[in-house]
Amino acid sequence: MHAMMDVQMVKEEVSETKSGTVKENAFRKEVIVDTNALLIPGEFGVDIFDELERLGYLHIIVPRVVLNELEKLRKRPGLKGKDKIAANVGYSLIQRYTHAPVQREERVTIRSRISIEEAEGEEEEKDTDEIITALALKRKAAVLTNDEKLRTKLSQAGIATVYLRGGNRLEERV
Repeated sequence: MHAMMDVQMVKEEVSETKSGTVKENAFRKEVIVDTNALLIPGEFGVDIFDELERLGYLHIIVPRVVLNELEKLRKRPGLKGKDKIAANVGYSLIQRYTHAPVQREERVTIRSRISIEEAEGEEEEKDTDEIITALALKRKAAVLTNDEKLRTKLSQAGIATVYLRGGNRLEERV
């Protein structure tokens, strides 16, 4: 139910296009975030939320299975240094932006653009990549991932992908 409310908010809020014109009730592109994408801010210092907005993705979906995977990664005993920092940064960003109060301003807040969703197959403990692929097909959403194997699978299924390019920006491949 909460996820449906987030989708409705995304559909109804005012958006500003690249040309600066305002579009009412414009449906915004959705993107599903893979676990490794949540490591980008901590590893490369790239603000994935700003980059996704630049690409026109204003509704960000984080499957619960991705959060669970990130939590396991954070607690892995051998994880140290840069990798541990990246996992903690990714996890804290999602926690911060999904638990922050929604503020109505001229610009759509990050909180109103992120939803954590249960996906089919999570209770059956299917592979995270399978769950993300099925959710992307169902929602007709792109996927933010740096996993080359997953990107190839998604591309073959006709799903747009967003990935880190040059270590400093996100790029979309349709």
